[in-house]
Amino acid sequence: MRFHTRVLNSKFKTLGQSRPRMRSSGWAFNVVMITDIRPLKEALEAAVPRLVAVRERGQTFVVSIPVAYPSGALAAAHISLSGDQCFVSDCALGLREAEMSGASDFFDAAAKDAASLFGVGYDGASLFVASAPISRIEGAIVAVANASASAVGRAVLRAAEAKDRKSNSVLFDLVSDFFGKANVSRKAEIAGRDATWEAHNVVTLDGQQAVFEFVSDHQNSIASKFQMFSDIVKLDERPSLTSVVLSTEKMSKKAHMLIDVSHVISMDAGKETFSRYARIAA
Repeated sequence: MRFHTRVLNSKFKTLGQSRPRMRSSGWAFNVVMITDIRPLKEALEAAVPRLVAVRERGQTFVVSIPVAYPSGALAAAHISLSGDQCFVSDCALGLREAEMSGASDFFDAAAKDAASLFGVGYDGASLFVASAPISRIEGAIVAVANASASAVGRAVLRAAEAKDRKSNSVLFDLVSDFFGKANVSRKAEIAGRDATWEAHNVVTLDGQQAVFEFVSDHQNSIASKFQMFSDIVKLDERPSLTSVVLSTEKMSKKAHMLIDVSHVISMDAGKETFSRYARIAA
């Protein structure tokens, strides 16, 4: 029987099928489907040159990298040679991206953090590797591209957070005018079912709390408020929860998620609307 097993195994291996296995009632077979991977290989070979492009500009090479800035634009590294060492820089592309995103005031600090994280240099405008051996050029290109994109991402996030703080301050003044400053806390700890959250513009009327949180269209602002409200709304006895946006008519699709966990009103809704929602639990 051992001899016949080897013969059968050899036969079915040649046919591209799985080995037979012995049952008490006789031989049984598992059929293996063989997939032709050549179309995938061809597609990948065609895709890679489109993902990474190299352009020559005099004595400098520009390499486009599949690392995206918040705007969706791809990062690029400018490479020049001095002796046997390469100078690799984003050529201030990150700074320009931050400027176009309205986050230039936050780029310098963000770039310093990114430079430290990725082990590259920063001169106040560009992120770079000053001296990279040709044999290690790939690592230098990747480090500069990632540092540049990270710096812009951090700057845009900090700009959005600063905008939220300013808008929350404006909202605090508005809510204070509506309900009286003695009844409004700029910040307060609000307990949810699973965690405690720092809420803004918390109104207390006859022992009942109402939260009015400003929410911008930035995804981090939407996500953080959605997370907080999702936890608080699970309580049987909870404060009124209201997301305040610049305009309910111009809300992004992502911002519409807030409707599931809170009331949503415009900043210019008026005292009557604010007063009504202050007394209605979300």
